[in-house]
Amino acid sequence: MNDKKQGRLIEVALNRPLWNTYTYRLPEKMDSGNPVGCRVIVPLGKNRVIGYIWGITRSAANISIKNVLARLDTSPLLPPNILELVQWAAEYYQAPPGMMMAAAHPPGISGKAEKNIILLDKLDPSNPLSELLPLGRAVPVRILKDNLNRQFPFEQHLAQMETDGIIRILWKPVSEPKPVRERMIEPFSNTPNLTVKAEAIRKRAPKQAEILLYLATSEAAVPRRQLLMATGANHSSIRALISKKLIREFYRRKYREPFTNIDIEDEKKIPTLSKQQKAALESICGSLNRGSVFLLHGVTGSGKTEVYLKAISEVIKKGRNALVLVPEISLTPLTVSRFSRRFPGLVTVLHSGMTPGERLDSWNLAKQGKRKIVIGPRSAIFAPLPNTGIIVVDEEHDSSYKQNELPRYNGRDIAVVRSMRESIPVILGSASPSMESYGNAVKGRYKLLELEDRIDDLPMPETILVNAGRMKHPLLSKELLSGIGKRTAKGEQCIVLINRRGFSPTQMCRNCGHREECPNCGVTLTYHRKGQVLRCHYCGHWKAALRKCPKCGFNEFSHMGPGIQKVEEALGKLLPQTRVIRMDADTTRGKNAHWDILGSFAQGGGDVLLGTQMVAKGHDFPGVTLVGIIAADMGLAFPDFRAAEKTFQLILQVAGRAGRGSIPGEVVLQTFDIENTTIRTAARHDYKDFWDSESKIRKAFGYPPFGNLIRFVWSGLDKEKVRKAARSSVMGIQIENVNISSAQEAAFPRINRRWRWSALARSSSRKSLAELSKRIRKQFEKIQHQGVRLEVDVDPHNLL
Repeated sequence: MNDKKQGRLIEVALNRPLWNTYTYRLPEKMDSGNPVGCRVIVPLGKNRVIGYIWGITRSAANISIKNVLARLDTSPLLPPNILELVQWAAEYYQAPPGMMMAAAHPPGISGKAEKNIILLDKLDPSNPLSELLPLGRAVPVRILKDNLNRQFPFEQHLAQMETDGIIRILWKPVSEPKPVRERMIEPFSNTPNLTVKAEAIRKRAPKQAEILLYLATSEAAVPRRQLLMATGANHSSIRALISKKLIREFYRRKYREPFTNIDIEDEKKIPTLSKQQKAALESICGSLNRGSVFLLHGVTGSGKTEVYLKAISEVIKKGRNALVLVPEISLTPLTVSRFSRRFPGLVTVLHSGMTPGERLDSWNLAKQGKRKIVIGPRSAIFAPLPNTGIIVVDEEHDSSYKQNELPRYNGRDIAVVRSMRESIPVILGSASPSMESYGNAVKGRYKLLELEDRIDDLPMPETILVNAGRMKHPLLSKELLSGIGKRTAKGEQCIVLINRRGFSPTQMCRNCGHREECPNCGVTLTYHRKGQVLRCHYCGHWKAALRKCPKCGFNEFSHMGPGIQKVEEALGKLLPQTRVIRMDADTTRGKNAHWDILGSFAQGGGDVLLGTQMVAKGHDFPGVTLVGIIAADMGLAFPDFRAAEKTFQLILQVAGRAGRGSIPGEVVLQTFDIENTTIRTAARHDYKDFWDSESKIRKAFGYPPFGNLIRFVWSGLDKEKVRKAARSSVMGIQIENVNISSAQEAAFPRINRRWRWSALARSSSRKSLAELSKRIRKQFEKIQHQGVRLEVDVDPHNLL
């Protein structure tokens, strides 16, 4: 039999940390149209897994080629433009292609698959499967096997039934989200005036009359549940009307959109644009049919969001759609609330805090064009939104746009690529732009739009610098306590930021200095007062807090360093009348926790919002007049070339939450390094001064935006194997114009039981770095590296 009759050879990408694809044969009966991008079920060892057709291949090595078991899609789920974007991202970021494909699809539609049986005709009662197989319904084979005697020749029996045409075998994803249907009621097609009918039966059947009247005044079909609640009728009333052929019932797909109808802010008038806002909007709207990149640099409170809204309004008027990226889930509620109020019924959300079913529904609504605006964090850049007319990346500087696990990609940078490919504008907005984006604006690659003043000429908050080394209280200065007391007494609100979770960073023995470390990661466990628990924030390992030192037996401990729970406790003792709402990763674990906390604070449910980084970004609370920053210089000690930039951005962002209403704001900034340039420029809200000083350092060392980086990370359970693999992978490799460090133990040498080594490469040439990576990967694959994994991080944000 020739290859044509056997079927074409295809390359299948699996959702696993693998750079390579696998070759399979696509049987002729499954081969129709363009299969690239479609999901298929393939054998992999003893498992049956779902993969994506990555491409067509003409030849293969002299090996046995296995057949595809099933093709799940008649056409790719991703439209061509998104499929090409995914393939570009996999190549540029040197990411496993199957994992990149999975990132662009809704969750639950890839992974393992299982065999199902559908009964096509009635079985003889003597057949052992007769009571297990309902007609026309798919039943997993594992359920059938569990209910049969082990001696029963199941596979032979099944094969014969398939040959006889009694059953059909199909493969289905194990965890695919199920669509939800709802029961709908509408008037029967030939029913005359419903109001007249209702009047006729009103006395003998009042509830039936109420149902008919409700339907008569409705524009379309009504959900059965809504109809019963609105009329007070019961199911028997509906059944009676159906039997009289006055109404009919049918099922309709119900789309789950849990967050698009929630308001967490008071409604505001649509503001009049300032001169600078108008100029920015005109520039953007003049490029609606071009792939232009705009860096909207506006001070906090300058009205960047209003520029987004007005630009999107113009795009929608032209019959096109908009994609809005936000840095992380904590910002999504506020953004959705603002956009939903301005564009009711046109907004949908995509983010990981939703259930798989909710995400699948939102994804389908976007793909079908039933929603014109999609909002979400980095993965939303792959939303299959048709006829996209503009992309907005809010808080573009935020490092959470870069995914720090496989597949590693930067949502902001892919947004720029998507805008170029689709010839549409992209707006990158921030009060503290990333060094890379501002550098591109300085070089003329991006168009810089500046909003230098707050709306309504509101003043920027005044900053008080407090030397933390001279404070009487270890956490809270008298300036901060006094400020909170005075402001809250007037009914004003405050935000306090500390970039720490837990009660305090460590629990240390007062006698011998022993600290408990994570057995998986080797880092000191963080002490949490609530629950008396020691927890690792890298792998999740935890244990009960110590009562006695395991090293010397002493029973007294020092809880060193500032932690958010410790600050919460101190505020409760020193300002007992103050209502404190804490917002951190521990208090926002619930599905709607972000909405609940922000909504409560916005409605005056608390005097002080105490939190970690998530309170710094994008929130607009007019009642906040004071911001306190505890241990502002904490991030400067990290061994990361971005440490100064991240610290500056965090201070600038949280300081900008103060004074956005009619009352001027104030910032109390506590620091041990009061003369530090980063601290001083942030206190003055002076981005350009920070850029001037930081860019000189970056340029001297060839760091972005004056150079490009790739980081290589080797990890495994065996420390010695990881060391050998890392050093062998880079040994003897040299590329012109590339500076690569020697492989060495990572700053965090062990995370989640895996030992880690890393190397960092710098170059002005992306092409040279790509060649270096290709050689290192090739050399790694040649050596004995069983149990060791190599990850390549292009344009890394985390060097720890």
